[in-house]
Amino acid sequence: MSWSADTWEDPAVVLPRLSARWGHTHHISWTGRLWLATDRRPSSHWRTEVEPTPEQLEESLQRHHGAPAPTSAPP
Repeated sequence: MSWSADTWEDPAVVLPRLSARWGHTHHISWTGRLWLATDRRPSSHWRTEVEPTPEQLEESLQRHHGAPAPTSAPP
């Protein structure tokens, strides 16, 4: 819960969603306090993103790496 009493989604729900969306280019993890995304390419100019909320992590990923590749939809 944030200072303004906003509640966040359960990390057990968010982690699979972020991994499905960004997992092909980044390793996504939750430390218990912060969300991390590490680019799988060692030569990446902007290798690690660290943010307090999943929304901020996605914004940072999009700002530094562009939109994620579209995932294939089930038939």
